[in-house]
Amino acid sequence: MKYLSGGLEKVPGYRFSAVECGIRYDGRLDYCLIVSEGLCNAAGVFTTNKIAAAPVKLCRERINGPIKAILANATNANACTGDHGYLNAKKLTRDIAERTGVPPESVLMASTGIIGRQLPVEKMMGSHPALVSALTPESGGLIPRTIITTDTVPKQACVSFETRQGEFRIAGAAKGAGMIAPNMATLLCFIITDAPVPKSYLDAAFRRCVDTTLNTITIDGDMSTNDTALILSPLSDAPLSDEHGLRNFEEALHDLLARLSEMLIADGEGTTKSVRIIVKNARSKTDASAIARAIAESLLVKTAFFGNDPNWGRIAAAAGYSGAAVEESALSIYFNDMPLLVKGTPADFNSNSLVDIMRNNAFSVTVDIGLGRSEASMLTTDISVDYVKINSEYST
Repeated sequence: MKYLSGGLEKVPGYRFSAVECGIRYDGRLDYCLIVSEGLCNAAGVFTTNKIAAAPVKLCRERINGPIKAILANATNANACTGDHGYLNAKKLTRDIAERTGVPPESVLMASTGIIGRQLPVEKMMGSHPALVSALTPESGGLIPRTIITTDTVPKQACVSFETRQGEFRIAGAAKGAGMIAPNMATLLCFIITDAPVPKSYLDAAFRRCVDTTLNTITIDGDMSTNDTALILSPLSDAPLSDEHGLRNFEEALHDLLARLSEMLIADGEGTTKSVRIIVKNARSKTDASAIARAIAESLLVKTAFFGNDPNWGRIAAAAGYSGAAVEESALSIYFNDMPLLVKGTPADFNSNSLVDIMRNNAFSVTVDIGLGRSEASMLTTDISVDYVKINSEYST
């Protein structure tokens, strides 16, 4: 497996386009399209928020059938828009289907942006001729640029991997700088591959990989109505079937999603550093995950990270209220390799050295529970005054 420069455009068999539609603002790309040469198997992972946006509902209905295209827009979430919003999503995908000569059910849709406003459907449909005519294999770089909202940089990656049937590629584009929490959030992620992967394996592998990458990052603990991660793989009479090829595909997919996850964290709203929370020797996997999540989402912990404040007691407190089995006498805490608490006893450490660790834009916090053998980790951030500024002004 090797990383390639660029993104979606490096995968053969797909075309891409984007336009400035003016959905909410003028002068920015805000509407894009991905179309495969043939029909594809698809898999998806969506928000667990009970208030799911219209495009999420549409994708859930269509994801198990053959898929040809993904239509996506930024700046308007089409969430909390009722039946009218759902019908708008169907109307837009139906028109794209007619213009590309495919069944309406083969077009998926994803949206991101402000909640509670209807899409300007007529304006969007008016841009469809340009959106379809602009489709080219070279325009993949437009997709990550189009779907960003408060992101500061587009996020894309591509890897190649070997199988007995030859070399294949897999690439992805993602967005999301806030509302990023376990089980995803205001996160859009589109993955395409030229590897023909059977539907059942694609579903299972995508879920496994998302669970250990996109679902283990958090910026602010908020969960959106729109999170959508999709993968397309071409239908074929000769799909990958040998264990070696499928294993290499899944490893490449996991590495790609891990890299995109790191990009999302690095570009978090109002953040200055990323921190890997590692929990080990918990009584169960569920306990380890609960402890990691409690620490990663604690505002007191995150503000301490921002201020380079060596207040490890906040980490101990978060572990204690996580609901998992924790015993003070067994608990140890480390920043990188520096011990701060060892089996319930505060360690002697150099505060200046600890502050130096925290001044880095990336470091790790290891919490040893000492009660079992289970592990979990999460990638989190600090949180700053800029986060408040960005989100207090978002809808204006």
